[in-house]
Amino acid sequence: MSYPYFFISAENMTNDDVEIFGDDLNHLSKVLRLKIGDKVELSDNDKYKYSAEIINIKKDKAILKILNKTEIRKSLVNYFLFQCILKRNSMELVIQKATEIGIDFIIPVKSLRTVVNEKIDDQKLIRWNKISLEASKQSKRDFKSEVLSEINIKDINPSEFDIFFIPYEKESPLKMKDKNIINDLKIFIEDKLKNKELLKNSKNIEFDKDKDSYIDKFKNKSFKIGYIIGPEGGFEQNEAWQLIEKGASAISLGDNILKAETAAIFMASIIKYTLDLCFY
Repeated sequence: MSYPYFFISAENMTNDDVEIFGDDLNHLSKVLRLKIGDKVELSDNDKYKYSAEIINIKKDKAILKILNKTEIRKSLVNYFLFQCILKRNSMELVIQKATEIGIDFIIPVKSLRTVVNEKIDDQKLIRWNKISLEASKQSKRDFKSEVLSEINIKDINPSEFDIFFIPYEKESPLKMKDKNIINDLKIFIEDKLKNKELLKNSKNIEFDKDKDSYIDKFKNKSFKIGYIIGPEGGFEQNEAWQLIEKGASAISLGDNILKAETAAIFMASIIKYTLDLCFY
């Protein structure tokens, strides 16, 4: 059975009890209309997930009793989406769906063809993070996704990542056009993993099927993979070339012309799926 899901802070816990306040309290009591005795699931966004039972609902807080807990662990891979700022509905759709798929950090990017001209203020960033939080809860992620502050495209440094993709047809050795693209992309990513000693020569390693055991084995290592998606009007040629010169790997998304929000979601899906193949 699936239960409502919330993120909590460690300071809201005392012994075996958890207190829920604010927006989460409103959602629990007035939207979901949960009552004493109902069960929920919780994540502390750090070490544990919990199942809990509501034992009291007051005007200013709900009190829950922890029934059991399970350990959660950060993935070896950190996923970053650099999304050139889109119009409101499109940008919010990208944030929601990228969070559901498993992107860890979403960075709004100002580029030359960005249609939205106003600076991203605190209120907009709060709204985007609220969308990301709700998507994190809806998809029952172990850890929340986060929308970071706006950055200018010229300030992005792909060399800070183990892999950084840019969809750009004119300079793309990787082409998502045939049945072998997943295998080709898998080989490309595995080479990067081997360089960081997260994967060794495939002839000399028995791949561990136990994800937790695998993460323990390489817990002091991490792998950063990022990608950028252009605005509605696409990249200026110089913008794309500068990113490629700084270390971005150009990739084709196929023959069809994709809307920016479609490309962001498609790339998130392909990258996540391929990385899972590399670790299993």
